[in-house]
Amino acid sequence: MSKLNLSVAVGNYDRMQPLVDGEVQIDGVDPVFMLQDPEEIFFRAFRHADYDICELSLSSYSVKTAAGTSLYIGVPIFPSRAFRHTSIYVRKDRGIESPSDLKGKRIGVPEYQLTANVWARLFLEEDHGVKASDVTWVRGGYEETGREEKIKLNLPADVHLENASSDATISGLLASGEIDAVIGPRAPSCFTNGHPNVKYLYAEPQKAAADWYKRTKLFPIMHLLGIRRSVG
Repeated sequence: MSKLNLSVAVGNYDRMQPLVDGEVQIDGVDPVFMLQDPEEIFFRAFRHADYDICELSLSSYSVKTAAGTSLYIGVPIFPSRAFRHTSIYVRKDRGIESPSDLKGKRIGVPEYQLTANVWARLFLEEDHGVKASDVTWVRGGYEETGREEKIKLNLPADVHLENASSDATISGLLASGEIDAVIGPRAPSCFTNGHPNVKYLYAEPQKAAADWYKRTKLFPIMHLLGIRRSVG
């Protein structure tokens, strides 16, 4: 019996390496692996369904599934899980000493519906009373200009979402002080490069995440695997 020849797009993770190397086989499948950045995978999957099997953003998959427009069926395999208390960066000169001080501020995001941002909004609201409608969201490319939401959103009327100017990046806006904070899956370059006015929101984000886990017992899922509906 011949095997199915299927394309498989995933991030270059250690937990995927045994499959990529062939040490672990997929029954009945002769896979063609493509190791790509998750951002590229997600965009191509949700816009064009380019892969037979691929890593998917949990939040984007949930939105598409709720709308009845997902071309993929998710399976409970999670290539990426992460705590997100380390994902919020703020200006030191805006009086932001605690999470509740984010109310009324301008917060940059690479995409509003990124899974990392969904989890961050969860604990900001539940633990600190900061609702999505309490801030102004500014969307744009993190380090490169021109990034768009990969899927169409239908946000509540009281959620204020603006687009950054076409020549601006979210990291650059934080560095220049045009926004007050950033939430994203990776540290903005202005933080990693040691900008004197940029810091973590939480003074000890790892401890904040550990304390949150002790209370909630939640280990946040970021990505899952999806199988294109047309397969089979």
